[in-house]
Amino acid sequence: MHLALLSVGSQPAPRAELPGPFASRHTAVDAAGVDAALEALEEGPGRLTADLPRLVIDADLAGLNLVLHRLMRRGLLETLETAVLPREPVPYLSRLGLPADPGDQLRIASSAPARLIGVVKDDSGGVCVDGASMRPWPDEPGEAAGEPWWLRAVVDDQRLADGTVRELRMRRLGPSELEATVRLGRLRQRTCRGRSLQLACDPALVVTDGVGRERPRGKRTFWSEPTLWWLALPLG
Repeated sequence: MHLALLSVGSQPAPRAELPGPFASRHTAVDAAGVDAALEALEEGPGRLTADLPRLVIDADLAGLNLVLHRLMRRGLLETLETAVLPREPVPYLSRLGLPADPGDQLRIASSAPARLIGVVKDDSGGVCVDGASMRPWPDEPGEAAGEPWWLRAVVDDQRLADGTVRELRMRRLGPSELEATVRLGRLRQRTCRGRSLQLACDPALVVTDGVGRERPRGKRTFWSEPTLWWLALPLG
């Protein structure tokens, strides 16, 4: 199998020396670097759009999110086979059977079949690999938000919240299902499951796959896209 390795992060060099049958290796630290690596792969002998190499992504969760976002913008997330060498546990991928051992991950990357596992998209054009959260926008940068704030949340046709809450969290359960939970107090919370999540709220900090947005948001919609993202995973 033709494999291409893409290492993403502020210090990708040590992991770029990973052993494996890689026909090409690329590193990137930002979106421009990922785009440049994808352009090089599209122009190479095993083109991404033709005789497809499998793209092996060596990254933390934020880096993985970045790569999937750039693949989606190029129209490749529907067809490209990928494998992941995560630098930290990703709960959604762990539940799908991706092992924690790097050697096992390499074996899966080089030989396991790929299957559709989907992503969550949002109405800002972003993707979500594992989960997201919303909480009140802090008054000062870096300040923890602790006061309740107004939020209206609907999961499919189920009303999850319409009033003051302390935090909302969304996590992926499967290619077509997500779960949203609002924390109402120290010991009170409410949870709904469905395909989509619609939100309206007072100014909020949105954090997706561990990366916070730079500006406050008052609306957001998340929905499952089960026909995106082919990932190599163990059988069974």
